[in-house]
Amino acid sequence: MDKMKRSGLYSGFLLLLFSCGLFFLSPVNSYGKVYINIYAVGIKKIRVAVPDFKNNSTYGQHQNIAKKIARIVRRDLSVIGYFYIVNPLLYLENPQKAPVNASMVIYSNWSVLNVQYLIRGEYETSDGIIKMKANLISIYTRRLLFSEKLEGTDGQYRFLANEFADGVVKFLTGINGPFTTKVFFVGENKGSKNIFMMNFGGHEVKRITSDKTINIFPSSSPSGDKVAYISFKDGDPAIFIKNLVSGITEKMNLPGPADYVSWSPKGNKLAIALTPNHYDTEIYTVRPDGKDLKRLTDMGGINTSPSFSPSGNRIAFVSDRGGNPQIYVMNSDGSNQHRITYDHSYYNTSPSWSPNGKKIAFDSFVKGVLQVYIMNPDGSGERRITNTHYSAEHPAWTRDSRIITFDTETEGRQELYMIDVNGSGMVRLMPEIFPEMQNYSDAGWTLKSLY
Repeated sequence: MDKMKRSGLYSGFLLLLFSCGLFFLSPVNSYGKVYINIYAVGIKKIRVAVPDFKNNSTYGQHQNIAKKIARIVRRDLSVIGYFYIVNPLLYLENPQKAPVNASMVIYSNWSVLNVQYLIRGEYETSDGIIKMKANLISIYTRRLLFSEKLEGTDGQYRFLANEFADGVVKFLTGINGPFTTKVFFVGENKGSKNIFMMNFGGHEVKRITSDKTINIFPSSSPSGDKVAYISFKDGDPAIFIKNLVSGITEKMNLPGPADYVSWSPKGNKLAIALTPNHYDTEIYTVRPDGKDLKRLTDMGGINTSPSFSPSGNRIAFVSDRGGNPQIYVMNSDGSNQHRITYDHSYYNTSPSWSPNGKKIAFDSFVKGVLQVYIMNPDGSGERRITNTHYSAEHPAWTRDSRIITFDTETEGRQELYMIDVNGSGMVRLMPEIFPEMQNYSDAGWTLKSLY
């Protein structure tokens, strides 16, 4: 985005951060950024206030953006499990009159609400351009912690708000937030299933396919400029890859029906499930141009749902070679295949490797329905994440390895939800975006920021 510019100001205050009750590792550079242990159970949530942004435009134009920007930042941070957003109805100040700079903040107005961090922002619009500044302020130390200036067209205010929220997460954790990434998903209408893409908040929805058939399991390339998926448009299920820049869609010429597809971290390979003889489904790797097809499993039965580790050295997958579907891991050349799920369930499926490589999310059959679990890559440390009335299926990670998306039934239809990795909350990902759609499923996230 050539019109968008950003600059950051960082200063770290370890005393403040420890006082918030968080568990940290070590500082990572001279600016004092620290990591939060995102898997620590029982993290004490930070109380954050986000007033409406102050409109400094000469003629007060685009006043509605003041509320919208703040609302986006609030929603973004509330999904992450270590923030609690203090109710704006409790704020004691008029945000259009209150100071933005940390040196002028009336701190008693916030300490009385037990606010720990205050996010104050302002913007101005002129000739179709919006310039925005936002500050992360410590109420405890009465100091500015993080500041960011962002610029774009006035239609890009949503992305700017998401980008600032990403910056806050980056400052506190050292990990890029997920708020400027995109998610692919499947929307169903009258028996047809098509691929769509939208932003983190469920807006700016774009249709990727328009077929009166079934298209499922979208998988984003690492660069985010291509999406691979399974389609029945020519009869047997096959792999198609759409270039989102050129708009060109190509079908991969493979020797048999395809069941699943996912990209390698470098984007030079796909891991696929293929059934050449219409009997045994096995795992293969192949280049995106359809060349260099290599078979990795040879066990008979069903071997499917491959998911690369972030290093690209290993692949998690599902196999029923032991009688029931279980999660296995192997090296990316097919060697060292071994089962890693043994506890509590006879049916485990849909593995998804976290972007940081530390966890694998999967579906496990418990008391009649599927629930999302996470575990370490060696199978240890299994922990249940969801507790839904109907099955929670197809877990997928956002790039920060903190949020898992899945689909489950709500009021008679399948919908997408997000949940923190500690199971601290469940938020619907896309409320009423396509009312005509009967079901939503199969989320798959980009790893890069995309406008």
